[in-house]
Amino acid sequence: MIIYHTEDYRVLRAKVYPPLADLADALYWQAKGDASKMAAYLARCDAVKQRYPKS
Repeated sequence: MIIYHTEDYRVLRAKVYPPLADLADALYWQAKGDASKMAAYLARCDAVKQRYPKS
């Protein structure tokens, strides 16, 4: 069985992207010298982009 997404990729991505509060927290900790939260945030964003690629 094949499932087709009929919604635009931007709509699908917007539903599952991590919250902006997580980005703000990652930016704070990156400024304090801890880049691990930023790396994790970006990895989550990349996973969303891979799951819902541009057509």
